[in-house]
Amino acid sequence: MQSGVPERWPENATFELTVRCNLRCKMCLFRHERSEDALLIKNELTAEQWIDMAKQAAEMGTAGLLITGGEPMLRSDFSEIYEGIYKQGFIIELYTNATLVNNEIMDLFRRLPPHKIGITVYGASAETYRKVCGDSDAFKRMIDGVHSLMELPSELEFRTTIIKDNLADADEMEELIHREFGEKYPLIQTRMVMKAVRGGCADVESCRISAEDNVRLAYRRSINKIKSIVGDRFEKGRLRLKFEDKNSDNACRREKISLLGCGGGMDSYTVTWDGKLQACQVLGAFQTDALKDGLRKAWELYPYQVKHPPLDEKCVKCKLAELCQTCPASRYAETGSIGGAVEYACRDAEEVNKMMVNNLKGE
Repeated sequence: MQSGVPERWPENATFELTVRCNLRCKMCLFRHERSEDALLIKNELTAEQWIDMAKQAAEMGTAGLLITGGEPMLRSDFSEIYEGIYKQGFIIELYTNATLVNNEIMDLFRRLPPHKIGITVYGASAETYRKVCGDSDAFKRMIDGVHSLMELPSELEFRTTIIKDNLADADEMEELIHREFGEKYPLIQTRMVMKAVRGGCADVESCRISAEDNVRLAYRRSINKIKSIVGDRFEKGRLRLKFEDKNSDNACRREKISLLGCGGGMDSYTVTWDGKLQACQVLGAFQTDALKDGLRKAWELYPYQVKHPPLDEKCVKCKLAELCQTCPASRYAETGSIGGAVEYACRDAEEVNKMMVNNLKGE
């Protein structure tokens, strides 16, 4: 490692096999127009290139590997890619909408089961799937796909993103999961819906719920979760959120050197559908060329691509910084700068603060 750069270790990777998808979700960060599919396919890494990339990752010491998209199973050569990657010995996690699970996929997974499968759910009915994803039949295909995946020894995890079109289903989705697949599965909700990145075509601002509604929903779901755990012991007004002084000894001892305030580019990285290396799937502001230069060199060169502009003055002076949901990736997605002030996040923090104050008052 060159001097001046702190020690980094590429423990975890994300392989973005494609940004294409069989669904047309209104809020998708990476969705491109269908008219772009031919060009995307032309520039996607081939199965051979992905398998070679996996071999390079294993040689670098990467242990955990997330396979994602778009929808990775949309690729006609998915089985070939998956088996080639799996045989390198990674701890495999797979993200999917579960609508393309078929006999071929299940035969593959029975032989080589993912360690974990993250399944995205977009509604509790066919009608909601039509509104959010443009495909009402996808609802039943998701249900059938998950039932098939439940045959595997893999850990399952369910995720959702709430927008205007499925807000009414926020609770029903969790009830659906418990009814169809079992009480043990929680539903993880995306905390903040960001604008599309890296050429994505989604008009997120037109479909995401207001920051105020988003906070209220997250708060209500959190309270309900606590109540389900503690039962009668729950008392209104007893919930407290504590933030540690950044200058305290404990905070100082936990401080870590980081490129971007997280593990991105330090202990984790993403290889995009066209062979670029970046810190995470969202932050495309800084890239190196893993296809051209090789994965190891791309990893070593990455820190020298990262440039930090001054943080917006509004953020520097903000008294609610502890409550801010932004990171360099979300700042870049929302403003085009990793130092930009995100108006949506500002309203989010204000609403969270208001709820905390009211809670302390017992209101």
